[in-house]
Amino acid sequence: MYEKFDLLSFLIGLPLAIVIMVIVFIINRKIGKKKRWFDERYNRIHEKARSYSWVATTVAILIVWMIVIIMEGPGLTFFLLTGLWLVHMISYSIGAIIANQDN
Repeated sequence: MYEKFDLLSFLIGLPLAIVIMVIVFIINRKIGKKKRWFDERYNRIHEKARSYSWVATTVAILIVWMIVIIMEGPGLTFFLLTGLWLVHMISYSIGAIIANQDN
C-alpha cells in the first residue's frame, strides 16, 4: 500500500506547505484590512456560513457514524469517528460558552 509513498518528501513538504499558507494568510489579511474587506457585513456573512457548515458537518458525521456501525461494527473506525464527534461537540460547547459571555 505504501510502495510509492515517499515519507521524507511528505515530511519536508507538509511543513513547507503550512508555512506558505500562513504567509499567504497574513498578506491577505493585511491587504484586506487596508481595503476594508472585513467589515460588519463580511463578519455576518461568514458567521452564517460557519453555522451552516457546522450543521452540515454534524449531519455528515452522524450519517457516516451509522454506516460504520452497520458495515464494520465497533472497530477502530467507529472509535475514530466517536472521537471526532466528541471534538466537534466539545468545540461547539466551548464556542457557545465564549459567545454567551461576550453578549
